[in-house]
Amino acid sequence: MQGLLALDYLILSDPDRSSVYFSTTRSASVEIAYEDGAEPNTGNFAVAPTTSVWSVTESNLINAFADRGYTVNVTVPTDLSSMSEFPDQGRSTWTINQLLALVPKYKAEDSNFQSAKFFVVFVKGSLAENSGVIAVTVSGAFGIGAPTVFVFKEIINHFQDNLSPDKVRKAEQMTVTHELGHALGLVNTGIPLSSDHQDTAHGNHCTNTSCGMYWALGDDRVDSFSPGTNPLIFGSECITDIRDYTP
Repeated sequence: MQGLLALDYLILSDPDRSSVYFSTTRSASVEIAYEDGAEPNTGNFAVAPTTSVWSVTESNLINAFADRGYTVNVTVPTDLSSMSEFPDQGRSTWTINQLLALVPKYKAEDSNFQSAKFFVVFVKGSLAENSGVIAVTVSGAFGIGAPTVFVFKEIINHFQDNLSPDKVRKAEQMTVTHELGHALGLVNTGIPLSSDHQDTAHGNHCTNTSCGMYWALGDDRVDSFSPGTNPLIFGSECITDIRDYTP
């Protein structure tokens, strides 16, 4: 089931969050939890043996907070020992409410006005409302704090390729970074547009087919991504939106 798979984003309104990230925040970290059997890819890329898999997420977050006249320290775990495992939940499909129920059980840290604490959760199974969705980001829901990204590991694994062992690693990192882009407020989910590049037919996604905020992730984009050479995936339109945003 390779090819185009939708990258869905569910918005539960919290319009002020981006204004905190890009004004008073001075540190941003990613906390990762995973269901037994849905372990994230870790280690280094095969074709770039000195490049950590999770350096893609880290590099894109660093770039998102760059050029603001102050420093935002970014922390992203790189191995399973820095992530937390939780028991097999016995589900083949998930509703949004079932996903949200994981947050108070397994999230350890909360954001404040100086520190953003993003939560990424890897689960088995698929989204009940749309089985082709790779990941979903939920923000503004009571009790979950900062936006939470839920990644469906079995859908990511459709990118497995014995001839290209990095393919699924790249797809997973592109997906996590895409969802964190939503969490930050990209494509009119908190950060205003500086140009007309929102693909309104697909919600809060970018019209630039080369941008990490494009609505779908296809084989061609994954194959052409070279994290050892350039790990940054956000297009110029989205980066301009961030740089122009001064709440």
